[in-house]
Amino acid sequence: MDLSRTRELYERQGPFATVYLEATNPGENAAKQTELRWRGLSKSLSEQGADDKTIAALDELFSDTSGGELNAYGRVVVASADGVLFDDPVEGVDRAGDSAVWSPLPELGTYFRSQSGGVRALLVVADQTGGDVYQVVASNAEGAREVDEQTIKGSAVESVHKPREGGNAHKHRQRRHAEAAYQNAADVVKGIQSAASSFRPELIVLAGEVSGREVVRHEMPKGLLEITREIEAGSRAAGASEDALEDAFLTEVGRFATERETSIDQQFREAKGHGNAAEGLEPVLEAARTGAIATLILVDAHPVPGELYVGDSPEAISKEKDRAASISDAEPVSRPAEQVLLHAAGAMGGDVAVLGAGAELTDNVGALLRFPTGS
Repeated sequence: MDLSRTRELYERQGPFATVYLEATNPGENAAKQTELRWRGLSKSLSEQGADDKTIAALDELFSDTSGGELNAYGRVVVASADGVLFDDPVEGVDRAGDSAVWSPLPELGTYFRSQSGGVRALLVVADQTGGDVYQVVASNAEGAREVDEQTIKGSAVESVHKPREGGNAHKHRQRRHAEAAYQNAADVVKGIQSAASSFRPELIVLAGEVSGREVVRHEMPKGLLEITREIEAGSRAAGASEDALEDAFLTEVGRFATERETSIDQQFREAKGHGNAAEGLEPVLEAARTGAIATLILVDAHPVPGELYVGDSPEAISKEKDRAASISDAEPVSRPAEQVLLHAAGAMGGDVAVLGAGAELTDNVGALLRFPTGS
């Protein structure tokens, strides 16, 4: 996952309130439930020492957002006395539980792990008249869950069904029907682009009848085509098997996740052989201190152990308080090592990747480096 989205956040001075609201099934009293959930978290932040301005900013945010939206998506919010600094409605935080932390750092480890460990995918079921676009987050831990869906009806007036007559009239009508199919496909692609701009998928899976997939693929821009795969399943016809579509989709998502993890692991092993990777807390800490981390690598379900001291800049970090103090103008504080490393990597616009729970890394942490550190 690209950490550059949070670079400005990591360059700010804290303290920060980091709030997680897990996704739940919306009920009739969703707004009231959300109010009660936030009330408990607000009290917790006050007890941890959060200032009134920060809590007021969060009060305003949650009062302006419908409970149904919060329940359906889950939420990660970071705020300070300057206001709300980061707000992402994401499905990946479901089942993580509600929490609120007042800390010198944005505590986004759970968020980054959930987003890096899962696959954000668009499932597009198309025919020549339109398409259905589903936003799905899938992971080994959480399974697959639909975030949103959209049905797109093509705007072409002409029928897409081919005529049976022969002769010139037949060819003319055939051309009009083909043009109608491509116009409808262009409408579907606009829907895909709209969904992709907000959902930021890593993968697009194109399903449906062969002719429908063909015209949609023809209209897709290069950037979308590069992350698109097709499956021989799915239909928009009444009575079509949803089980077959789901099985084929999840198989493709699983294949993508395996390829992604294998690629990261292979890059790490090759880079380590050339001195361009670090493994273990001490070497990764040194790389973080010098701004050398290109991609921080974590292990699913296994946090980085221990704590580190951090001062008033991402580089002012150490296992020893005195050393952190020597390169900081502020009193260093102790925070979980994983949060400190994410803070340092994020401030430099790096990435984070999560390997499967079976991966073996010393201290459950490694890094691909921008340049060798000699450690």
